[in-house]
Amino acid sequence: MIAVFNDWRSQALKAVAFYALCLLAAALTEWMSTLPGTGLSLWLPAGFLLAALTVAKPGAWPWWMAAAVSAELTGNIFWYGHEAPPAMLFAAGNLVAATIGALIIRRLIPGRYIFASIKSTAIFLGTAASIVPLISATIGSLALAWSYGNPPFAAWSRIMLGDATGAVVAAPLAMLLFGGAAAPLRLNRSRWIELVILTIVFVVLASISLGGLVPFAFLMIPPLLWAALRFRAVGAIVSSSALMLSTALFTVARVSPFALHSVYAGYSHAGLQLFLLVATATALLMGAMAEEMRLAMKRLFLANQTLEDRVIERSESLALSEAKANKTASLLSAIGDASPDLIFAKDLESRLTYANRATLNALGASSTAEVLGETADTFYTERDEHDAILRNDAHVVATGETLICEEPVTAPDGSTRIFRSTKAPIYDAEGQLTGIAGVSVDITDIRKSEARERMLVREVEHRSRNLLAVVQGLVHLTSAETLQDFKAALANRIRALARTNGAIAAADWRGAGLRQILTDELGPYDDAQNRRIILTGDDVFFDPGTAQSLTLVLHELATNAAKYGALSSAHGRLDVSWSSDSNASGHIIVTLHWRESGGPQVAPPTRKGFGTDVIETFALERPGGKVDYHWNPDGLHVELRIPLLRQDHPLPSANDDRWFAIDAA
Repeated sequence: MIAVFNDWRSQALKAVAFYALCLLAAALTEWMSTLPGTGLSLWLPAGFLLAALTVAKPGAWPWWMAAAVSAELTGNIFWYGHEAPPAMLFAAGNLVAATIGALIIRRLIPGRYIFASIKSTAIFLGTAASIVPLISATIGSLALAWSYGNPPFAAWSRIMLGDATGAVVAAPLAMLLFGGAAAPLRLNRSRWIELVILTIVFVVLASISLGGLVPFAFLMIPPLLWAALRFRAVGAIVSSSALMLSTALFTVARVSPFALHSVYAGYSHAGLQLFLLVATATALLMGAMAEEMRLAMKRLFLANQTLEDRVIERSESLALSEAKANKTASLLSAIGDASPDLIFAKDLESRLTYANRATLNALGASSTAEVLGETADTFYTERDEHDAILRNDAHVVATGETLICEEPVTAPDGSTRIFRSTKAPIYDAEGQLTGIAGVSVDITDIRKSEARERMLVREVEHRSRNLLAVVQGLVHLTSAETLQDFKAALANRIRALARTNGAIAAADWRGAGLRQILTDELGPYDDAQNRRIILTGDDVFFDPGTAQSLTLVLHELATNAAKYGALSSAHGRLDVSWSSDSNASGHIIVTLHWRESGGPQVAPPTRKGFGTDVIETFALERPGGKVDYHWNPDGLHVELRIPLLRQDHPLPSANDDRWFAIDAA
């Protein structure tokens, strides 16, 4: 209840203030009247009511209507001397006109500020200068005809022009006071200085053009437009009100061109109203244009600011993305360079677009600048090699599928390398094929190892068959008086072969050395100080077949020495020496000397046994081979000559891939 009372009291106080304002406007109209005694030239209260109804809430309209009607009745009855009926008609006409005009303006101008745009200003001017005065002038002229016997519509044109001018001039000023005209101005120091200069110019030009010095009222237009353009709608309203006041003042004083000039006198002073109407409408439109420019500049500034913020944000994001991309690229480049495999990328024409360090090394380049943009035929001189690479690239581009293939290439050092290449298509964000990416792994050593394994398998198979054949021969050729002697002899010979095969297997089936064979065969017969058996000579390596045959030869010699020769006596001694030399044909001959001493006296055998057959077969089946027996009284001396087939290189070491071979069937 208190809130309602407070609101009612607030509205009542506002209505009283508005009544006073309208009453003051009526008095000012009477005082400024250019048609003395009628008060119809510039009727300001109707403009104030139009402004109040336009900006106020509909719930407050009765207060404003009551205040405006009361002020108009007071002025018409007490100041203008009208009787109550015409005074009430005048007030009713202005009330109806202002109400309809306010409804139209509120309907067509939804924004808060009436003069914020050219469109809304034009709607206000069209309503205030045509619809509102049309209604009020019609009712007012009928009231004059009914009350005073004047011809109907005799004063309609004067009332129409006066009400239109009053509404156009007064309503914007009232709307400015009520806060519904335009956004408030913010004046800084430079704007205050400009305002002072503009006021001085306005006063000077008003004194010159309206004070009777020169009859050029249009000189007031430049400061009016200056105020509208520089101070927007507020400047246009204030300057238009000042123009109305000064022009009317000088006209009432009978010194302005509108009071003295013969041209305006013929129109019953309508020139003043037209001047004020046109000047005010122009100023309001210019002010609205300035408001639109201000809003447009503000929007442009905000848009630019937003754009700048977005540009900064995008730039920062781009810089961050670029930094991340560079970091990622550096990381990927480091990873790629650390890889021993060839990693590369090509475009659709097989031109290199990326190559890691391993790829550069394979191509014989020191930097990426030497290879980027080049194709395989630039680096590989063998036509079939680079043609195969280009065909593989073209296959990936044509099919869009990943390809795994082997590509042999000739390296810059002349060696042939074999690469297993995996080539995959590269697509962009739109799914378009842009190139190929590949990884090539050097499998040359793997292929060599596989070939070596296959060779070893074949070699083992071949040697196994040979070994079985040798064992089979041993079985057939071994003879003894008793079964136990036969078993012992056969077992010893097989063990000798087994030891040699162990040595051959330890050397990856490449063969065995002469010193190793002699050590295996003669080791069991040596004494603790290793002084009975002396081995002299640089080691010589034989292929597996030769090593097996030589093992049987040395086994028979060792067995014979253990049974009948130097090794059968505690004081016996065995010296084995060997050397290598070239014969007249350039072939290398290994000469082995077997010398026994300190044993029992020996004599040539009366019959040939298995051992003799093995030794002679080993020596004589090779071209240039020879065996000589010397049955010296102090011990047997055997000279065995073993020809080697390869003679263009020196004798190899145990780990050398170059192996001497004698012709072993």
